[in-house]
Amino acid sequence: MQKKIIQSLMMIVLSVYSVFASGFSILEHGAKATAMGGAFIAQANDASAVFYNPAGITDFTNTKIVFGTTIIQPAFSFAGPQNVDPLLYNESKSQSFTPIHIYTTVPISEKLAFGFGIFNLFGLGSDWGDDWVGKQLATNTSIETFFFNPVLAYKILDNLSVAAGFDMVYGTVVMEKQVYFSPRSVFGGSKLEAHTLGYGWNLGLKYQPVEKLSLGVTYRSEVLMPFSGGEATFDFPATGNPIADAEIAAYFPNTKGSADLTLPAVIGLGISYQFTDRLTAEFDYLLINWSSYDQLILKFDDPVGGQSESVSEKGYVDSYSLRFGLEYLLNESWAIRAGYIRDNHAVPDERLEPSLPEGDRNLYSLGVGYQTGSFIIDAFYTLLTQDERVITNSVDNFNGTYQGIGNLYGITFGYSF
Repeated sequence: MQKKIIQSLMMIVLSVYSVFASGFSILEHGAKATAMGGAFIAQANDASAVFYNPAGITDFTNTKIVFGTTIIQPAFSFAGPQNVDPLLYNESKSQSFTPIHIYTTVPISEKLAFGFGIFNLFGLGSDWGDDWVGKQLATNTSIETFFFNPVLAYKILDNLSVAAGFDMVYGTVVMEKQVYFSPRSVFGGSKLEAHTLGYGWNLGLKYQPVEKLSLGVTYRSEVLMPFSGGEATFDFPATGNPIADAEIAAYFPNTKGSADLTLPAVIGLGISYQFTDRLTAEFDYLLINWSSYDQLILKFDDPVGGQSESVSEKGYVDSYSLRFGLEYLLNESWAIRAGYIRDNHAVPDERLEPSLPEGDRNLYSLGVGYQTGSFIIDAFYTLLTQDERVITNSVDNFNGTYQGIGNLYGITFGYSF
């Protein structure tokens, strides 16, 4: 019994890192790039290059500032679990998320440039409600990270630039689910709230071997997120039996928890080619090093169920993304864009659970850009479809079928001084 209680409690905090897998990566950090499927590492020709490839900012001859947001509206469903009813249909609640992006770039000299960006690289959440079949795994999840990223870029040759930057990352998490205390046959609410700061770095390279061909390479390091002093609280209804209430309170004390979590390194490669004066295409490959996350050690300030520490095996796998984008210039003011992304999952089947119902995904994007004088406005729409994922070997005995879909809308405003 004690072991089951601990396992249930571990799910509260173990899910904290699960939501940082590829399903909750946010890679929409500029409407122009997103309209082209995020394939922008080799072009990097607007201020969002601070995120996509900071080496590109050496090509700017004046100061630029851009800002914008994306509206992300995901929807998930789950059929099962098989041990209850394989046809039981469960749908998450409708939600909207609005990650931001803000960039500025400043030329310091003909060869040296400075840039600064604020963006949300990991985030989103899921809400299944408080009374559904998977309530012991997840009810409500909310994740938010803010990256503050200054960069310096230097033009080594007329056709070769490099860049380096520093990441300061602020992260917050709220996790809610239900815990079952079997000796008294009662459910109680559990909630974890935590925040932390982490630090990392990033590199970029842009090379143009011939006039119409561009190559790009980027690297963003791992970021250690030391979640310490997180508030773990429990809310069980009164049973009317003082002895039972005291027993529950002893097993589930409001306490603090800590765990060192590491956001994965990201490597990106891009190649773009300008087929005509009006048409440019790019292909990017993105690798996210989730295999570095093999286990999680969780510690509590006060024993819960008689234990103060737990080790959980995770076994994530590296995930990669294939990105393709096109831009066609209609005239000096207007551009139309299109893109496609294939994202692959990071969480193995046996570890998949509702707080992160991720899977292999296809994203289809369309966008438009308008420029008049020093003012630029870009907009896009993306349809996300997630492949059906059938789980038969869940370590939580929560086997069933996950599906997902999403609509994304974004806008970016820019001005050159």
